[in-house]
Amino acid sequence: MPVQYGHMGDTGEHGAVIEADVSLPADSGQSRTTVVAIMISVFLMGAGMGLQGSAVALRAGIEGFSESMVGLIMSSNYVGLILGSMIAPIIIRNVGYVRSFAASASLGAGSAIAHLLWIDLVPWLVFRAATGFSLSVMFVVAESWLNSSSTSHNRGRLLSVYSVVYIVSMGAGQPLMAFFPPASFEIFGVTTILISFCLIPVALMRVSGEPSPDRERTRLIRTFMKSPLAGSGVMVAGIMAGATWSLTPLYGQQVGMDAGAIGTLMLLVSLGSMAFQWPLGWLSDKKSRRHAILWSIGSAAVAAALIALFRPSGGMLYVLIFLYGGFGLPLYSLSVALANDQFEPHEMVQAAGAIVIYYGIGSVVGPMLAGQFMQWAGPAGLFLSMTLVLALLLGFVLIRMTLIPALPIRASKYRLYPRTSASAFQMLRKVRGGRSSRAASSPATPAQEG
Repeated sequence: MPVQYGHMGDTGEHGAVIEADVSLPADSGQSRTTVVAIMISVFLMGAGMGLQGSAVALRAGIEGFSESMVGLIMSSNYVGLILGSMIAPIIIRNVGYVRSFAASASLGAGSAIAHLLWIDLVPWLVFRAATGFSLSVMFVVAESWLNSSSTSHNRGRLLSVYSVVYIVSMGAGQPLMAFFPPASFEIFGVTTILISFCLIPVALMRVSGEPSPDRERTRLIRTFMKSPLAGSGVMVAGIMAGATWSLTPLYGQQVGMDAGAIGTLMLLVSLGSMAFQWPLGWLSDKKSRRHAILWSIGSAAVAAALIALFRPSGGMLYVLIFLYGGFGLPLYSLSVALANDQFEPHEMVQAAGAIVIYYGIGSVVGPMLAGQFMQWAGPAGLFLSMTLVLALLLGFVLIRMTLIPALPIRASKYRLYPRTSASAFQMLRKVRGGRSSRAASSPATPAQEG
């Protein structure tokens, strides 16, 4: 998916689809202000959207929706995300950045409160899809602006900070459920406020630059065949993240946890992901991408299996969910790092849209699969389904390592990638620009790791 830039002039606003080759000076005050505004907006947006997902899952349980219906409702959010990533360039090109972000924030806020006005399966499917669509467009705008406000020297660091801000934001709003029970309207009002507030910093900032038009094609099959292990890892990461963020609140509700404890549970998923990102990344860089992926999925599978089989409570459940999120959610960035080793810089930009679509497909499948397992096996079905999915990927990794034992020479470093839109990949285009010259002087490797 292409990256878009918008410029707001004195007399109006216009948007264009462009290549991420123009950046502001590193000492630009306007650039620093823009970055701060984007980070604040992303934090409020993530906190509101993450809290809304938990509130919808819990309220669906209260309203008597079956587990499979809840899974279907939560999956529709990711259908909206995929559609938004495809349509966002058209919207931005026609109305510009500020208006695109404003309209999307308005749609997201309206969708949040609309759940209380019409409580039924079909309307909730539409509302969740609208939420995902609005979130996707806002991601494209925020990441493109962040790209235009950075340089080749700080772009990688800003991407890491942006990723941390987003991951933390997804858990930051969850404890609010202790003060605003999902059985009432207040929690939906809080999510609406948070989503609405994310518009304020972006609406007040200005971005300059003279980008040149460019488009990048999405290559679904070619990208997957280039590194089947990386593609499979991204899909499984989507399955796991979609099911975890969508149905863990329902799991907590069904095992008798109060709203505050459920909020803590969701916060620990986020904190666990942050705690283990860097150790797994270090292992990925220093030892082997595939060994890091083995540790990730193997440890997450064990934690999920222990939760499913023994149904722990209290502190033990908190520890296991921390480990489950800590080892499982970094799988996306590990898989992208593996893909980076197989692609040249210009190929990675073209593959970015495919990677996000793989993740979106997995995110759609995850809640539906886990919801069906919960209907068959009770609340433990959530973690039972994730155990099975992770075990299948583990087997695939072991087969690949047996058939293709040789490792390629790595030229890229592990980075924490946000699971948002293809625009994030554009931010590292210049950072990784030196890879081509290094690869040209390196001996060819007969086998590919992925």
